[in-house]
Amino acid sequence: MDSFEEYLKENSKIVNQELETYLKKKSSSRYIESLLGRSSYEYDPEAMTKSILEPAWYLLDLGGKRWRPALTMLTLEALGKDPKEYIEFSIIPEVIHNATLIHDDIEDNSPKRRNADALHVKFGIDIATNLGDFMYFFPMVALIDSPKLTIDKKNRAVSIYVKNMTRVSLGQAIDIAWHGGLVDPKTITEEKYLQMAHDKTGVLSRFACELGSALAGADDKTVDIMGRFGATIGIAFQIQDDILNITEGKLSEGKGGVGDDISEGKITLMVLHVMKEASEADKSRLAEILKMHTKDHVLIKEAIMIIDKYGSKEYSSKIAEKLIKKAWEDVDKLLPESTAKDRMKQLVDFLVHRSI
Repeated sequence: MDSFEEYLKENSKIVNQELETYLKKKSSSRYIESLLGRSSYEYDPEAMTKSILEPAWYLLDLGGKRWRPALTMLTLEALGKDPKEYIEFSIIPEVIHNATLIHDDIEDNSPKRRNADALHVKFGIDIATNLGDFMYFFPMVALIDSPKLTIDKKNRAVSIYVKNMTRVSLGQAIDIAWHGGLVDPKTITEEKYLQMAHDKTGVLSRFACELGSALAGADDKTVDIMGRFGATIGIAFQIQDDILNITEGKLSEGKGGVGDDISEGKITLMVLHVMKEASEADKSRLAEILKMHTKDHVLIKEAIMIIDKYGSKEYSSKIAEKLIKKAWEDVDKLLPESTAKDRMKQLVDFLVHRSI
């Protein structure tokens, strides 16, 4: 294991400890009051444990690289701040990310997440839906109640949060419309795909960078450059995840099965490349299989063969590389040389070139 993976592993331990500080494994009246204030009547800690804390930790314990908190802390450090002083805020994008996974699995009717039962399968759609909503908002309590931040920093962070959360819902809505057949696939361009990936996936790494920059007291130009860089990481991550999803013997960050995206009828950059480069027969056949939402392994394999036939994985990978290269050029000019900057570059390479 190289030094960066060691760093990510150690950072993950720190993040998990911080998660347990703010998201207890068992509720109590005192804990609920720390989140919401004193009760006007009487809280029910057992109900909260069963319907929020236990299912939340079921999902969090399934794993994840915790790279979004690392991105927040590396941004702070690269901008001259001690990230240890802001560690509790780094969990915000991670908790929100897991909330998006809950909603995504419900909306896609996915039975698995990281090779285990999806949360809505194990605990029910009602608990899962409500938990996803809770996890969208709950981590901001740590920021709003913090005595170490000025009102200006809090207001700036909340503004960044609201804008990016709106983007998340828009990106998910567009993705749902596409794989639900509500939009003619012929009207979907690469630029539209990249915007959807930006809003659905890139926004959380954008938020991680913007949050770190805002907490560091950076000016608006720096926040914008770091945010665009973070978003590009997320887009490249999504492209790589899509590639891994249809690569035999590999596991994507997502649901756990090769070809899940074919079953869900996902419009990916690879699909758009096929629709641009393929013969009419292959275009029609791929579109037909995607519309089926099939779980038939023979049909899924046929769809993957069409994608492979036109080099669409390689094409998509090159697009990701190009995006990252441009985004890094801007950050490279902005940030002074430092260990944090080096690790940020290593994080990019790790996410874009990963095989898991």
